[in-house]
Amino acid sequence: MTGWVFWVVAALMTAGAVALLLRRLFATSAPGSADSDAAIYRDQLKELERERAAGEIGAAEAEAAKAEIGRRLLAAAGQAQPAVAAPALPPRRVAFGLAVLLPVAALAIYLAEGTPNLPSQPFASRDPGERQAVQTAMTEALALEQRMAANPQDRAGWVELGRRWSQLGESAKAADAYGRAIGLSGGGLDGTDPELISLYGMALVGANGGTVTETARAAFQQVLSLRPNDIRARYILGVGNAQAGDDRAALELWQGVVRDSPADAPWLPELRQRLTEMAQRLGLDPKTVIPEPQPAARPATGAAGAIASLSPDEQEKAIRGMVDGLAARLQQSPDDLEGWVRLARARGVLGEADAAADAYAKAAALAPDNNDLLRAYADALLNAGRGEDVPPVLETGLRRILASNPNDLQALWFLGVAAQKAGQPEEARRLWGRMRDQFQEGSAERRAIEGRMSQLPAPGAG
Repeated sequence: MTGWVFWVVAALMTAGAVALLLRRLFATSAPGSADSDAAIYRDQLKELERERAAGEIGAAEAEAAKAEIGRRLLAAAGQAQPAVAAPALPPRRVAFGLAVLLPVAALAIYLAEGTPNLPSQPFASRDPGERQAVQTAMTEALALEQRMAANPQDRAGWVELGRRWSQLGESAKAADAYGRAIGLSGGGLDGTDPELISLYGMALVGANGGTVTETARAAFQQVLSLRPNDIRARYILGVGNAQAGDDRAALELWQGVVRDSPADAPWLPELRQRLTEMAQRLGLDPKTVIPEPQPAARPATGAAGAIASLSPDEQEKAIRGMVDGLAARLQQSPDDLEGWVRLARARGVLGEADAAADAYAKAAALAPDNNDLLRAYADALLNAGRGEDVPPVLETGLRRILASNPNDLQALWFLGVAAQKAGQPEEARRLWGRMRDQFQEGSAERRAIEGRMSQLPAPGAG
């Protein structure tokens, strides 16, 4: 963006902000939205009943959703109050004074602290590795979502889909997936894996912008009935109490969390801050409110403590030295499966993609029946730009994976490559065709697969 364009855009944005401010200052009334909200919630209840009658949603999920929508409907109804007189308008000189002062102050701060001549960075040029990773994760999640539509009784598949949506920040979709998994666990929250219930509760909180809804509260209360000392459930329930105005209940829950946490727990600084603010609201002395935690689980001593005290450059050198040391040790102990996996992950974090793939190859040779390990190996090959490599141990494992999941994208790709190399173009075309059909028409992924398929010999060609 050239300099004059930047200043024009900045001026227009500032003018827009000032116009909104003046509009608010001279506004005479603000219509409420409670009536429209209530109508929306009533429509949601009708839709929920329709889905329940059609069997599209389980009884337990329907009751939980109905309770939540009902709570919001009541809240909206409680907000429908008669209109009140608008507050007195501010003097016009105050309003126009602000309209002049704010842009001038913003300009002064920007010229002092900003960098107006810094060239803009288009989205396409920002961290392509991270952008590609997100796009790949989104593609895999959508493909899994399509598979679950065809196989809705696969509880493990719903859990995996919830995990993938959570990682992508799609909390509402994650909550739906986890809820479906819970619905396949015996009819509701009772007796379900507490970790799954906790994931469901966290997704609900994320989907509602950090608000602990009644459904989320019920989920975490069930977690506590199964795991009375669960740190996360107690913390989130404390947040819910604080949001509901019950500061005393929140204080007691958080105090218990601090008492049961190790002194080096990463959540303690934020929790102490919350307790301090809570104590001040309750008129208490924060020093008497915040309890002592448990002794540190792993004191920052030895190598970890030494590395933490170094500069960033020295830390990187020290870490690489430790990773190289692990690699040297594994040369003397080549049967250490856990060591090879640790080395592979460390190489990947350091950006050494080829070395990570080689380490995964060693690990896969030691555990050829470990599907998770084989998937990690396949990912490492792709990250290293070695998508044409199909070692025998990987091919055998991927055939086993494809037998249990005929639409597995990794297996379809690598087995298609293996078929092409083995002089079996029809088999490669069949595998890649199944892979292609999982992507939408016109998508970049579909076009790339079709391009690869076009390189195969025509059917019947000698």
